[in-house]
Amino acid sequence: MSHMGSIIEDVKHLLSTVSEACVAHIRRQANSVAHRLARFALHCGNDCTWLDAPPSIICDLLEEDVHVPCTN
Repeated sequence: MSHMGSIIEDVKHLLSTVSEACVAHIRRQANSVAHRLARFALHCGNDCTWLDAPPSIICDLLEEDVHVPCTN
């Protein structure tokens, strides 16, 4: 099994122990903050931790999320 396959199996096992857990596919366009952080992580050579404020690479996206009107 590949390294990624092992991680996926571990996640499946952990999720099976939490009755409220739910996994859903969200398109990249609907989750731009996570997408940008994932792309950043691919090129980040060190561990990155942000405690007091979000990283500057996502601040613009967070502001856009706040101003997006709710469409019900």
